[in-house]
Amino acid sequence: MTYDFDLIIIGAGAAGMTASIYASRYKVKNIVIGDVVGGTTTEAHTIDNWPGEPGISGFELMNKMAAHVKSLGADIMPDYVIEVKSHQQGFGVKTKNGKELTSKKLLFTSGTKHRHLGLSRESELLGKGVGYCPTCDGLFYQSKIVAVIGGGNSAISAAFYLSDIAQKVYVIYRASKLKGEPLWREELAKRQNVVLLAETKVVDLVGQEKLEGLELDKPYNNSKVLPVDGLFVEIGLVPQTDLFKTLGGEVNDLGYAIVKADMSTNVPGVYVAGDSTTASNNFHQIVTACGEGAIAAEAVYKSLSLN
Repeated sequence: MTYDFDLIIIGAGAAGMTASIYASRYKVKNIVIGDVVGGTTTEAHTIDNWPGEPGISGFELMNKMAAHVKSLGADIMPDYVIEVKSHQQGFGVKTKNGKELTSKKLLFTSGTKHRHLGLSRESELLGKGVGYCPTCDGLFYQSKIVAVIGGGNSAISAAFYLSDIAQKVYVIYRASKLKGEPLWREELAKRQNVVLLAETKVVDLVGQEKLEGLELDKPYNNSKVLPVDGLFVEIGLVPQTDLFKTLGGEVNDLGYAIVKADMSTNVPGVYVAGDSTTASNNFHQIVTACGEGAIAAEAVYKSLSLN
C-alpha cells in the first residue's frame, strides 16, 4: 500500500514541531496537524528558561519553531483530528475539515488543555469575565480588577503579566503557600498591586450578563463576595489522550500516556511525546517536550529503516 506520509504528527506544540524537524532531517516524510499552531506555549507571556532565549514570548518562540519546520519541507496543517484508526499496516487520520490522510507511523503530541473549576455557569461566563489565557484576553482588563486562581508557575506567570495591566490582581489558591519557583514567588510578593489569598477557595461565580464577583469559602475584608471584573483559571492541565485511547493506548490513572524510553507505546507503530506522557519524570516543560519529540522522531526513523 502507498501511504501519504511516513509519519503523521498530531499536535502542533513544541514536541510536535521538534519531532517534525528531526524527522525531516532523517528524510522521514511527515506532516504536523494541530488546531492551534504552537499549542498552549503561545499563551506564555514570557519564557525565561528556554536556553539561549531568555525573555522570549511563547508566541515568538513557537513562530520560530514553525518556521524551522517549514524550512525543512514539512507542512503544518491548521486543523483538528477527529478520528484515528488502524489502516492495514499503518494508520488513517480524519480531520474536522474533512481531510483523510494515511501514514506508516503515528505520533501524538497533543499536549494538555486547561483544567476547569467545575462551577455552575463557568462555561456560560466564558469570554464574559472568565478566561483561561491571560496573554490572549488580559488587555481587556486595563486598569480593572482581576483574579487568578491557582498557586503554581502558570498562575504566578499570569499574575505577573496581569499586574502590568490591571489595577489590582488577586491570586487565590487553596494551599498555605504558592508552589511556583522560589524566585518567581519572591518577585510576585514585591508587586504592590498583587494580593495573595492563601487557603481560599472560590465556590461560586457572581453575575448574570457578565462576571461581577467571586464567592469565597471564607470572608475577605468582611465579605465572602470578592468584586472582580475578570477571572483567569490556572489550576493545572488535563492530558489530551482521548484519540490515543481509541487505538487501545494505555494511560495511567491521571490519563497520561504510558510510554517507553523511545516514546513508543503498547500500540505498535504509535508514539506519544510531550506534556501528555509519563516520560521526563513528569516534568512538563517546553524543553522536555522538545526532547521527547526528538527521541520519538529518531525511534520512528529506526523503525522505518528496519522495515
